[in-house]
Amino acid sequence: MEARQQLVITLPETMAELPILIVKNSGPKKIVLSVHPEKAGVSFIDEPEREYAFIWRQSDYVKVAFKDILWVKADGSYSTFHLTRKRDMTVSFNLAVVEKELPASEFIRIHRSCIVNLRHVESLIGNSVKVEDTLLTIGREFRERLLSRFVFIGVRRSRK
Repeated sequence: MEARQQLVITLPETMAELPILIVKNSGPKKIVLSVHPEKAGVSFIDEPEREYAFIWRQSDYVKVAFKDILWVKADGSYSTFHLTRKRDMTVSFNLAVVEKELPASEFIRIHRSCIVNLRHVESLIGNSVKVEDTLLTIGREFRERLLSRFVFIGVRRSRK
């Protein structure tokens, strides 16, 4: 029988009410820990799933559904959002800032200069992912993390 792994977090009493955000493939859940003897326990609070982002466009914010973002590409200190229906939007934030704002359950960094929406990955071809008609390169250090987000049925051999 396979032993289950577990994560044990020990917090000092001064941090008893600190909320901890755990992000798992199924989405984020907020955990509130309490170490006070009279109200000791753990409670889970489901965070509402966000579906939209407001992206700054020179003079206003444009509402964009996460499902409409295909990928985001770094361009120096700017980032370009490639959207459905052949639309693009460039913002004056680097990719690291953009990555922190996108939900980890839907988006994953595949290269130091690219984040992709997992919903729009059509196929894996060699060291690239195909999104619509575009091949995006997978960086070596990002490959295993990306592949772990999919179930493979067929030829792919496990590297364990």
